[in-house]
Amino acid sequence: MTHVNSTSRPVCAMPWCYDMGHMGWLSKLRGGGDEVGWDDLVRRIVDAVVALRQYGPRGETAFPESIVVHVAVPEGTTAVIQGFIDRPELDREVVAAVANRCDVSADAVPAREYTIATGDRVAVTASEGAAKTWQLAIAGGDLDGKTLALPVGWSELAFGRGPWHGADHGARNDLVVCEKTEFVSRRAGRLFRAGHLVEVTSLDQGDELVVRRASGEAIRPARTARGRATLKAGDAIELGDGRDKTLRLVLERV
Repeated sequence: MTHVNSTSRPVCAMPWCYDMGHMGWLSKLRGGGDEVGWDDLVRRIVDAVVALRQYGPRGETAFPESIVVHVAVPEGTTAVIQGFIDRPELDREVVAAVANRCDVSADAVPAREYTIATGDRVAVTASEGAAKTWQLAIAGGDLDGKTLALPVGWSELAFGRGPWHGADHGARNDLVVCEKTEFVSRRAGRLFRAGHLVEVTSLDQGDELVVRRASGEAIRPARTARGRATLKAGDAIELGDGRDKTLRLVLERV
């Protein structure tokens, strides 16, 4: 079984493959007697996650704290399935479906890591396992060189200058990226966990929060349709002053 790195960039050269975020996309992959598309992949992942459900002494539903979802697909189809996995919408659908079927809150669904490998047939399994952790390496500002570990099991994290923000300093930042670097807003942005991906939205930093991908592509979350941009390991969040000063937060997996 040959493993495919989950951080590799999806490539789809097939003429029928277009925007995989479009819910009307009905193309299917065929191999080994199986057919799998977006909806079928979501269903298979949900089934695998639900299979790990346990029950407490009072009959309450319980899950492992973190799991690894293993997706095997026929050779030649990994790029398209990787494209599915790399869409935050897929993980959100998985979480909603698991929470609905098990009658639990979304927060009760375990942290998820996805792996893709080649196999004879399409197969999706899940097992208990420790998900990789995230960290942000700070480059620039008064905390230059510092690394911020993202807590295990996190779902949303606010970040900015100093520990507090708000009119009366009544709201706390989960991640302090600088203390005195004035061009960084106190309420700069927020991170969201989406399976093995991270999303970021700009708050008071506005257009001066830019996602710089490892490829060099630049995206301003404030100008996207959902107000968010997706990050992978190696991508950076750039907080600027609109001129020539920048503080960079490089996303790393450890």
